Amino acid sequence: MNEKQLIWKNTVVTIKRERIYFFSMSVIAMLMFAFHAMIFSEDVQEICEQGIVMDILIGFVTIFIVIVNSWFIHYMMKYALKNRSLEFGLYMLFGKTQKEVAKLFKKETIYLARIAFCIGFIGSLFLKQFLMIIFYHMFRLEYKIDMDFHIGTLILTYIIYFSCYRFSLIKIKKRFMNMTIYTTNQIVKEHDNYFNQDRTSRQAINVYLLKGNRLFLWRNISSQIRTMKRVIVFVSILLMISIVGSSIAMMYTDYQNKQIDIEFPFDIMIYHKNPNDTFEKERKLLEKEVGLFEYKEYRIYQNGTNQMRNYLYTNLDYFGERLQRENGTFDEKRLKDYEDYEVYYSYDTFISHSDYEALCNMLGENTVALSNNEYILQIKDRIYDEIPEIIRSRSIVIGNSRLTCKAVATIPFEQNGHNGADYLYVIPDDKIKEMKPYYSVFVGNTDDEVTYEVTQQLEELGKDTSGFRYGSNHSILYTSPILAKKEIEITLKSTITAVLFPFAYVSFVFLCIALAILSIHMMSSAEKNKNRYEILKKLGMTNAMIHRIMDTELAIEFFIPLVIGLLFGSFFAHHIANQFTMDTGLKTVSIQYVFSSLLWILIVYLSYFIMTERMLKKYIMEGSR
Repeated sequence: MNEKQLIWKNTVVTIKRERIYFFSMSVIAMLMFAFHAMIFSEDVQEICEQGIVMDILIGFVTIFIVIVNSWFIHYMMKYALKNRSLEFGLYMLFGKTQKEVAKLFKKETIYLARIAFCIGFIGSLFLKQFLMIIFYHMFRLEYKIDMDFHIGTLILTYIIYFSCYRFSLIKIKKRFMNMTIYTTNQIVKEHDNYFNQDRTSRQAINVYLLKGNRLFLWRNISSQIRTMKRVIVFVSILLMISIVGSSIAMMYTDYQNKQIDIEFPFDIMIYHKNPNDTFEKERKLLEKEVGLFEYKEYRIYQNGTNQMRNYLYTNLDYFGERLQRENGTFDEKRLKDYEDYEVYYSYDTFISHSDYEALCNMLGENTVALSNNEYILQIKDRIYDEIPEIIRSRSIVIGNSRLTCKAVATIPFEQNGHNGADYLYVIPDDKIKEMKPYYSVFVGNTDDEVTYEVTQQLEELGKDTSGFRYGSNHSILYTSPILAKKEIEITLKSTITAVLFPFAYVSFVFLCIALAILSIHMMSSAEKNKNRYEILKKLGMTNAMIHRIMDTELAIEFFIPLVIGLLFGSFFAHHIANQFTMDTGLKTVSIQYVFSSLLWILIVYLSYFIMTERMLKKYIMEGSR
């Protein structure tokens, strides 16, 4: 057998023996190809305004992936050195030098890496399509399968993937150069001693453990845990971070998908400080560039009162006690100290019932009729529960008339500065004549999407938009005097996508590495477990009974880090989700985000569990590994 045949044979044996390692490296190569393909995708760059941000973040997380992946490969090389130390000793006994043995091992490693790389490339062609479907779905666009390929993806992935191997080979080479026939024998002894250490427990074994096979399981599991403490901590922390981060990403994605239509019900909205503006230039521009099939120009009014404004400043959770005097009343002077919280107009905002009714008709919403002495309070659904009934239904004075509350409406109405900030009073047309016009608004629904270029042209018209106020949730939403719905949707989703995809990339890679180490550690102790299970077989246990004990032991050992990660991760994620839904007013069950984020984690987790279980049973029961 020549050297090439020996290398190929050893590579095949390694793939069969270390299937979990080979599977993990194939998956990592697949993930690298798929996510790097998005960097070079023209469609991604065209749709995602923050595409450059996503590229930078993917490049940033790649640094961590290279570090952790190199450490993982080096860990596996040390593991192979322990398992094959006698084999390497025989090579030296037959006349090979340490350098030649190291060179032989290097070629085997590169062969294995190339096979995993090719398998990963094939798998990435399908994974990329799955990622693109998710990407397009987030932007509410239809994706047509496209098997395009950019040579830059291959070059980038090749450099990064094989750099991990080269870094690890450089580090492991020192061990080969210091290796002798004597040291290879010592490595085997050290390896055996590590997995055969069995400290005596100081705790008394109660009667419970003596029933059935509990004592056997307890001894095996406690022995395993002592040797895998670091692995358990590593996997648990990764799971906790994955659950929390994934839940946050899903919260924002869900919020945007549900709230885009609620917060921005019209295709275009424009605010002007001048209450007498006619919007003629804006209307002509929009008709020319995107087409208008319906629009409305109207005024928002004020009468010098600020009763509701002052109440919100001193009672909403958003403001706390920042703007209150000692007696709990509103302190106007404190707004200078908390400029970020100056989110309401100086006066309460009003709209005529006819204008309100016309806007509701554009939205397909019904409204109630008003008598001459009634009004409607239109507020955001998010703050409804924070305003008591006595405030929602109190009377207001317009001129010499007192108006009573006919209804409180929470119609999605864009109250982020255009139709008031958080609230708006709807009053009869006769009463609006007694008020002073405050500012003007233009809303419209267009034939085509209002693009960023059109928005820029609207801004260049130079109309005065100073004094614009956006309400109490500006930390969550995008707000501007000129709002183009589709542009906002792409901007918001580009931001979350730019963070979500790199996060998913690094999470998948780290999770595969962590679970591979967990599985390989258990395979390392298989020799000791094999002897124990052989004793059970000699004592009369059937294969079915032994399989049940093996499944129980593996399940407990494998899912200890999962349980720890779930407990802490779910706690933090659920707490953040509750706070998020309260702040945004999103009508949903917050725990759903935790469960959703667990789905992909459990799929990967169960895949490694099943592979480990089958390999252990085959080795212990059949003696092949």
